[in-house]
Amino acid sequence: MIFPSGTVINAEVADTPETRERGLMFRDHLPKGGGLLFTFEVEKPYAFWMKNCKFPIDIIWMDRTKKIIYISRDTPPCTSEPCPTYGPKKENALYVLEVAAGFAKKENLKPGMAIQF
Repeated sequence: MIFPSGTVINAEVADTPETRERGLMFRDHLPKGGGLLFTFEVEKPYAFWMKNCKFPIDIIWMDRTKKIIYISRDTPPCTSEPCPTYGPKKENALYVLEVAAGFAKKENLKPGMAIQF
């Protein structure tokens, strides 16, 4: 994945119900320069939670044209039930990227920017 600054992220792909459900659960960290890209068949305002996650992340929602529609920065792990959910309320996403916390700030990401992949 290539960001507007030229930064490249090597993202794993979660493209099945099982891999999307598992996400980053139970992992101790993301590799440097890594991420997890969720791909969906249908555009919807997908909500994400941080159940069984061990570290904070930035979550970036993109539409079918790969433009950012929403960003949850420094999203914390869930520490008690019920876990809060994060995501756009009305905008439809086809892709969601999870990266290390602070990445969106470092890259100065904003809705409307396009990501190449």
